[in-house]
Amino acid sequence: MIKDIFKILCYLIAFVSLGAAVAFLVYKIIDFDDTGRVPDVVGKSVTEAEEELNGRKLLLSIKGKEHHDEIREGHIISQTISPGERIKAGTDMEVIVSRGQEIYSMPSFEGQLLEDAKLTISNLEMKIKKVTWVHSDSVREGKVIAQRPLPGNITGNEVNFLVSLGPYKVSYRCPSFVNMTIDDARVLAKEIGIRLIEKDRGSRVIFQQPEAGVHIESGDAVEVKLGRGWGMWF
Repeated sequence: MIKDIFKILCYLIAFVSLGAAVAFLVYKIIDFDDTGRVPDVVGKSVTEAEEELNGRKLLLSIKGKEHHDEIREGHIISQTISPGERIKAGTDMEVIVSRGQEIYSMPSFEGQLLEDAKLTISNLEMKIKKVTWVHSDSVREGKVIAQRPLPGNITGNEVNFLVSLGPYKVSYRCPSFVNMTIDDARVLAKEIGIRLIEKDRGSRVIFQQPEAGVHIESGDAVEVKLGRGWGMWF
C-alpha cells in the first residue's frame, strides 16, 4: 500500500516537473526569442541601430533626415514601428535620422529701424523672441540699440532686441523768442531741444506760436515769424 502511494507520488512529481519544463520552453520561445521583435533604437547611432536590428534579423531603412535641437547628428530621432512589436524577419524598419541642430547666420541689426529688422527676420524664417524698449540720447526712436545673440552663426532661430524710445521728454515753459535775433533764437532752441519753424524773412523774431510761457516738451516745434522788429529802424 505504501509502495503504491510512493509510486503515485513519484509519477505526480515527474508529471509536474515535465509540465513546468514544457511551459518554460514555450515561454522562452515566445517571449525571449528576440528574432523579429522590434528594439527601441531612438537616440542610438545608425551603426548601433543596424547592429541591433541585424541581430534580430531585421533591416534598417532611413526614411528621412531632420534637424533636431537635442539629438546629435547621425542619431535616430524616431522609428515607424513601436518597440516590442513583432514583425516578420527580414522586414525593413524605417527611421528618421538627426541632422543635428540647425545653424542660422545672424546678421547685424544695430542701427536699423525695428520695422526693417522685422522684415529681414521674417525673410530669414527667424523669430523675434523679445523686444525691450529703453530711452536713449544717442539713438533715434524706433532704432535697434543692441541685439542678442550677436551677429554670426547661431544654433537657434530667435533674437532679442533692445530698441530706443528716443531721449526722455523734458517739459518746461516756452521761452520768449520775440525780439531775439534769429541766430540767438536758433542757439536757444538747440540748447533746449526744440525745433524752430521759420516763416518769412528778416533778422529778428517778431511773432511766435505757441506763446511764451506755454508748457512744451523737448522735441516740440515752435513757429516763429521773422521781420525787422517792432519799432526798430534796423
